[in-house]
Amino acid sequence: MNKISIFMKKYKFKMAIRWIFWILVIIIVCCIAFYRCYFLRQPYRKVPNDENLFVSPANGEIIAIIENPTEDTVIYKDNNHVLDHFIDGIGSWATMVSIMMTPLDVHYQRSPNNATLIEEKYVRGRRRNAMKTDPTMKSTLQNEYNAMLFEADNWVRYRIVQIAWTMARRIVSFVDIDDEVDQWEVIWLIRFGSQVTIIFDSNVEVIAKIWDKVVDGETVLAKMKAVGKSDEIEVSDVK
Repeated sequence: MNKISIFMKKYKFKMAIRWIFWILVIIIVCCIAFYRCYFLRQPYRKVPNDENLFVSPANGEIIAIIENPTEDTVIYKDNNHVLDHFIDGIGSWATMVSIMMTPLDVHYQRSPNNATLIEEKYVRGRRRNAMKTDPTMKSTLQNEYNAMLFEADNWVRYRIVQIAWTMARRIVSFVDIDDEVDQWEVIWLIRFGSQVTIIFDSNVEVIAKIWDKVVDGETVLAKMKAVGKSDEIEVSDVK
């Protein structure tokens, strides 16, 4: 009886190990399937197809709208060098719109308007929380980011900045310098929860509101002001 008892105990132990192994395999497969089918999804979007409108580049919630974010802006006072880069090439007045994405949001970013990529800069940084909604938001300017400066067909400029967070350490770009992109065209992918900031020049009026839920390639963030070509880019203010 002792030998049979020992044998049964060993058998049950081996079966338990096998069950645990296969349960882990199933969990891993389900996680991979979720990542491939849900996290990397690209849903159909109703694009306005209007060159006078700027759609949201990201899916998420607007957590900040800041006009004229200069070095005197209090919430960014410890990160002037980063902020200077964000608004470089935009002009003397700019409006910054920051969109927070959770891990459940679509993480492909789309072009807000028909435009040409004229500058791109990637900067390595820390692993801090980019989904922070605290008014200081200092951590977001210390993280890894990728910034792209676009010029629209009507000479208006805007910059899109991807800010990675603790878990998101990979930013994937699908466009190169001098590439032309259409409104809603996929331009980026960023892993897991992150933040996307777009900076418009003075010729664009932001009509979205803080805490609005926005949909990439569909929700209108801003519209063009009625200006002529001579007023669209103040050359003396562009570095």
